[in-house]
Amino acid sequence: MLKELDDNRSLCFSEGLKKYLENKFLVTKNVTTPLFDEMDLEYWRGISTRISKGNTVFNELKKCYPQLNFPIQLGIEKTEFYKDIVLRGKIVDMNFPFLLNLNDFKNITFKIHKSISGSISIVTVSNIEDFTTIIQSLLYKNNPKHVPQSMGAVLINGINNWERLTILKNKWLATNTFGNWAKEFTCNVLPNKNLYKDNLIILSTKPYSNVAAKQLGLAESLWLSYSISIREEHECTHLYTLKKFGRASNNLHDELIADYIGIVKTIGYYNKSWMLLFMGLEEYPKYRKGARLENYILDNELSQEDFKQLIKVIKSAIENISIFDETSGKLLSTIDQMCRIDALCETSLEELSSTNGATLLIYNYYKRFKKEI
Repeated sequence: MLKELDDNRSLCFSEGLKKYLENKFLVTKNVTTPLFDEMDLEYWRGISTRISKGNTVFNELKKCYPQLNFPIQLGIEKTEFYKDIVLRGKIVDMNFPFLLNLNDFKNITFKIHKSISGSISIVTVSNIEDFTTIIQSLLYKNNPKHVPQSMGAVLINGINNWERLTILKNKWLATNTFGNWAKEFTCNVLPNKNLYKDNLIILSTKPYSNVAAKQLGLAESLWLSYSISIREEHECTHLYTLKKFGRASNNLHDELIADYIGIVKTIGYYNKSWMLLFMGLEEYPKYRKGARLENYILDNELSQEDFKQLIKVIKSAIENISIFDETSGKLLSTIDQMCRIDALCETSLEELSSTNGATLLIYNYYKRFKKEI
């Protein structure tokens, strides 16, 4: 059957498009990150307690990530002061001369979320401009890099938490008065990134994919609630693939998978009309310029003809994922969710878009699901 499916795949793609469509999930080997490793819950619960007692989320985050004390300024990461604070952690008794300018820092919220691959911190930013500013600070080293309006969430993987490092250092020195912290850090801390690096999800509260409620025929309040839920599940899916396959990248394969789970977990089934709208393909073969799809090809040199081919691939993949969802039925459990994600990861975009893409996806899903039941 698999040979028959192979024969149905298109062979007309350019080398550049073929490279983009390669299944990156099957390339990474020897992933060592435990799937269900826990974050430092004691530390983060302490932050939650301080927030509940009146401290703002933003002030707590600045202790963790000192870059949030710097303005958005081109090239600021090249200054020695920035390097000392953000890269070298020289923050003891430091009085910062400036702060990141936010419009509504008091309404930033924080929670510890239990995802399918462990707990993770989620920060929700209600002000749209503040969301952009925080992304520029944490993701782009305080540079004024353009953040698309259609971008509403991000999973930040492996960001240094200097407060955790300071706590770790102080605890070690308390019991090793004459010890060499520099040696301890190099030998036992630096190799164990879970001791000082965080995974963090930043969410906005704007409409998902910059799609208005009226475009979906929904009430504004309901759509905003759905948008937050889809984003949360979307980013947690990226966290799962990061831990399971060692990658969560800016690629349309990743995005179709994460959106599938986000939609299904939010409304109970896959809505292909929504998905086409999210990607700007609601009037296929016409593409709506400025839609999310183009966010995931910015770093790839694709020709205009490649782009036309790509939107065909995405349209067909969405159709086949919809058939898969109807065939698979209601999401039953966490194991079921994992099997669906794994099957989508195993099935490349090129395979998903083929004539028998739905059949292959269903096959990949059931062979995994049967092993788990």
